[in-house]
Amino acid sequence: MSHKSEAEYIAHTHNTARFFVENRQLSLVILIALCLWGWYGFQHMTKRKDPKIPVRVAVAYTQWPGATAQEVEQLVTRQVEQTMAQNSFLKPPSASDFSIRSFSFPNLSMVYVQLDDQVSDPKKQFTDMNLKLNALNSSLPQGAGPIQFNSDFGDTAALMLTVASPPANEVEVALRARSIRSAIVKTRAAEPRKSPQPRVTIVNAFPLSISASLMRDSFVSFIQSAVQTRMISDPRFFEGSGFIGVDVGTLLTDEELRKGGDQLVLEKLHRSEIHPDAWPAVFIRNPDDAETRLSAVAGDRYSYRELDDFTDLISRTLQGAHEVAKIERKGVLPEQIYLDYSQERLAQYGMTPSNLKDILGARNTTLPGGQLEVGPSSIQIDPSGKFTDPRQIGDVIVGSSSSAAQSPVYLRDLVNISRAYQSPARYLNYLTWADKQGQWHRSRAITIAVQVKDGEQIDAFGRSVSDKLAAVKQYLPEDLIFARTSDQPLQVEENISLFMDSLYEAVVLVVLVSWIGFWEWRSALLMAIAIPITLAMTFGALYLIGIDIQQVSVATLIIALGLLVDDPVIAGDSIKHALAEGHPSLIAAWLGPTKLATAIVYATVTNIVAYLPFLMITGSTGEFLFSLPIVMTVALVASRLVSMTFLPVLGYYLLRPEKSAEKSLEEQRKHGFFGAYARVAKYSIEHRWKFFFASLVFLAAGIFIFSRLSTSFFPEDVQYWSYIDVWLPNDANIGTTNATALKAEQIIREQAARFTKEHEHQLKQHDLLRYVTTFVGGGGPRFWFSASPQGQQLNYAQILIELRDKEMTPEFIRKLQPVLTSSIPGAHLDARQLLTNPMDYPIEIRVSSTADLSAQQEIEDSRKLQAFASKVEDILRSIPIAERTRNEWEQPNAQIALTIDPDRANLAGITNMDVANSSTAGISGTTVGVLQEGQKQIPIIARLRMNERAQLSDIQDLYIYGSQDNNKIQLAQISDINHDLVTGRIVRLEQFRTINVRSFPIAGHLSSEVLKVAMPKLRELEASLPPGYKIQIGGEYDKTKNGFRNLAMVMVISVALVFMALVFQFKNAIKPVLVLAAAPYGMIGAFAALWIMGEPFGFMAFLGVASLVGVIVSHSIVLFDFIEERRIAGDDFELALIDAGILRLRPVLITVFATVLALVPLAMHGGPLWKPLCYAQIGGLLVATVVTKLQVPVMYAIFVLDLKILKWDAGEKKSVAQTTSA
Repeated sequence: MSHKSEAEYIAHTHNTARFFVENRQLSLVILIALCLWGWYGFQHMTKRKDPKIPVRVAVAYTQWPGATAQEVEQLVTRQVEQTMAQNSFLKPPSASDFSIRSFSFPNLSMVYVQLDDQVSDPKKQFTDMNLKLNALNSSLPQGAGPIQFNSDFGDTAALMLTVASPPANEVEVALRARSIRSAIVKTRAAEPRKSPQPRVTIVNAFPLSISASLMRDSFVSFIQSAVQTRMISDPRFFEGSGFIGVDVGTLLTDEELRKGGDQLVLEKLHRSEIHPDAWPAVFIRNPDDAETRLSAVAGDRYSYRELDDFTDLISRTLQGAHEVAKIERKGVLPEQIYLDYSQERLAQYGMTPSNLKDILGARNTTLPGGQLEVGPSSIQIDPSGKFTDPRQIGDVIVGSSSSAAQSPVYLRDLVNISRAYQSPARYLNYLTWADKQGQWHRSRAITIAVQVKDGEQIDAFGRSVSDKLAAVKQYLPEDLIFARTSDQPLQVEENISLFMDSLYEAVVLVVLVSWIGFWEWRSALLMAIAIPITLAMTFGALYLIGIDIQQVSVATLIIALGLLVDDPVIAGDSIKHALAEGHPSLIAAWLGPTKLATAIVYATVTNIVAYLPFLMITGSTGEFLFSLPIVMTVALVASRLVSMTFLPVLGYYLLRPEKSAEKSLEEQRKHGFFGAYARVAKYSIEHRWKFFFASLVFLAAGIFIFSRLSTSFFPEDVQYWSYIDVWLPNDANIGTTNATALKAEQIIREQAARFTKEHEHQLKQHDLLRYVTTFVGGGGPRFWFSASPQGQQLNYAQILIELRDKEMTPEFIRKLQPVLTSSIPGAHLDARQLLTNPMDYPIEIRVSSTADLSAQQEIEDSRKLQAFASKVEDILRSIPIAERTRNEWEQPNAQIALTIDPDRANLAGITNMDVANSSTAGISGTTVGVLQEGQKQIPIIARLRMNERAQLSDIQDLYIYGSQDNNKIQLAQISDINHDLVTGRIVRLEQFRTINVRSFPIAGHLSSEVLKVAMPKLRELEASLPPGYKIQIGGEYDKTKNGFRNLAMVMVISVALVFMALVFQFKNAIKPVLVLAAAPYGMIGAFAALWIMGEPFGFMAFLGVASLVGVIVSHSIVLFDFIEERRIAGDDFELALIDAGILRLRPVLITVFATVLALVPLAMHGGPLWKPLCYAQIGGLLVATVVTKLQVPVMYAIFVLDLKILKWDAGEKKSVAQTTSA
């Protein structure tokens, strides 16, 4: 590095620093414009909590009613997989990720596809895939399809608004109870008792908007069954507005009646037949107790149909907001028109269920009637053939009676026509909330998921949605419950505010350190002004680039503060030196920064090339951290520009020569803090080999500490929201799943109350729990980018928990999990915190097969897979710190197998297709038409009456209708009915069967600790597997391995680029080695800090270690520049090393302590994501500072004096004054 004399600088230098100082008015105008530009950019930058990470996943759903999981897999799933695999942009599979993953259930196929991270336009690829899948529909088996392709699977809701019904109010309950009391008294007085048993009235209440006729069939069937079992006797029915009841005689207590009723529903009726709007049954012995008893079980005030109408209006209103992209409703219970028929009744008229479809199709037409020209006008003719009311369906004539009168027979004479909800329901939504008195309620609900348009401001989105809601509420009932069960505008406002507060605190701390370091208010004020100017330039540039404000970009600015202050500190210090030399302010203001410009430029370049390779990190992690290197680069460039433009101008106005003469280097070597440093440095250089070997011991100790650190990929996020996955056996129906979810909700409330009492002094609000939102039969909307919603499965429920104090979430979840596990046997309940990086399970081990060559081998292959998976489960269950171990396939399901006798079926003119069609139509129902009501298309479903399909024994009495000649025969006459156990869930990965074994570490332990114990046994098992089978360890283990490998590669590239930059700077290949020598010691400091603070070595900690290289090297570069300056000044070698350290000591200490203190607010407020990075950088910087000031001179001395690799050619000795001013 060449150094010119000051006279040469003054005579020949014409740079930006000199231009801005000599044109101060222009400079101030540019400065004001820059600040305004930065303010504008900050205000208009898109703000979000987290960086936007596109989810390149889509899913294809294919229904095939009546098919087994094996049939679905072979005939549907495989075809869909093969079609998807034709795309050239699928994600390369790994142990923790997939390109194609499928689930085959009875009646349903779900196939997920994931595109490569490099695909910039997923919609284009998904559109191409959808076209191919549409073409595949014609190749599917009869009755299967169509394929429904959802390419919006990855869209995340910016707001989830759950609309719920309040409970019936006291006035409504009192009026209803008065009517019930009157009906009971009247019924009991109407007839004398037929039995001596005490009288009890059983009442089912329901919303006033529901007709009693909808409740009558199921209620009467239940009572008849109860009479047959002799639970009750002498039933006397009555009904009124909002209730239906029966007065009976019984010897049973209320509790015995309730338990017997539940058992009766379970054994002889369908739970799904109970109307979902109905309140729980109430038992009334004394009519005067009607109000008390009814109040105890009062249900929701509004029906599902009313909630559907309410939320439809809300959705259409919100869609009118400019910032709203898409709206989805979850929890809508579809309505259907049911035609419940009796086989015998239809047979009397020679009709079959398929005839109903033909009859209704001929009557329910939507064909146009043509157009008639009348004079100058055209008149449209409407045949008015479509059904618009359920009563019109009953008025359809289906034949005539056999009597002499030949009177017409209407459809209502053959079937019971009712308007009800989908039965059984496939998906339900509930909200658990507390009223003003603290009483908890579980209400039926519908959740509206609202998405924001790309590029729109989230705060503007929040305001628009609030305004639209305020406008629409005037048309809705006042007591309707509105709960924002996920609120991204609130999250963004709070998190950005938190991070910006951390940034402001960091700026204050940096200025405070500068003031202490310089011990002079003018220099501190210069720093205080320089930092906002740098940030303004940074925000302006980031706005033009298109970077948004989120936790990563703001945290990067906090991390960069120490580097941003480095330039102003050095520039300000050099201006003070120039003033001390006697230069006038006009010269000193630009001369000081100019003399160190080259060294600072290289230091800045070094930091930039140390961070830019982070852009090479791939996957969701790379997308999450994408803004980090860009923001860091922009901030460093801004800092360099400010230090060479505005800072000299400000230095001209602010800085003044010291009143007392600055101490000479000779005096500084002998006295005070600098003297102590000089003595330590001199001793280290003189005993350099001892010092060097001692540093190697330090390195060895650091390596030992590193070996003791546990690993964790990404920490769990700390948010108001957490959720519980509820899994039941594959054959569980939605009623069982809902009952389990209800138990879980009760436990959540109890544990929240207990937790509130135990932590009352810590909680910001008295009640910890705010809302519990439950989705039964499938996952809710994607409310968090890393929380992938489950597809609709009757054995699954998702419970979303919202707390009032997010800092309590981790501890609450840790305490909740063991209670859930112990209190609800027979189900898997996983309490989950939200994750920053997507990961389904922390411990996941895949057992895969590629050995299914034929159908027979496939059966054997399935057995082997399950046997190998069981061994993996045994390994994990044997580890004390692992819990909740299971495999994804679960246990086999019960299945009724109809073995058709071909001879008997042929003689009867019945085909296998006839059996399947008749079975499906009778048990599940078949669509025979559609009722149009406004914009709604309500299916008309024909099915057997409940008492003919309630039990397994009814199946053998089912009539099978021939498709050729409409003859009929009972199923038992042509088939044998057997009961089998079959697989209810088949999982395939990359087109081969795979069983995923999942587990969790117990609280207080990490998944890496579990796998450390399990790994030897897993490797031993893997070695024993036959050809065609393999074990892959996924979950956090594979994510960590791939992430660390990725970051290690980036780190190597970063070091290589830094080395190349240093070679260009020094024109020497040896000095860069000396500069980089301090980096390993900084890493040891980082490891020690993590160990002391008890933090695992995860990706963010690794990122902190990797980013230390640039910071450490930049400090060493300027030190080397000072050493070179002392050489030219004529110092001998040892004195030059010490003097350079003295001259560089104050700026380095100010910079390091500014960086360390700037990281403290981020470590305190940034959450578990940023703590490891902050601790790693704090520890690394503190250790590296010592190393830079001692180890680098020691290594330099070894290279020059002992190894003779470098030469020292001192310049001509200058005067003392010159030496002092250098």
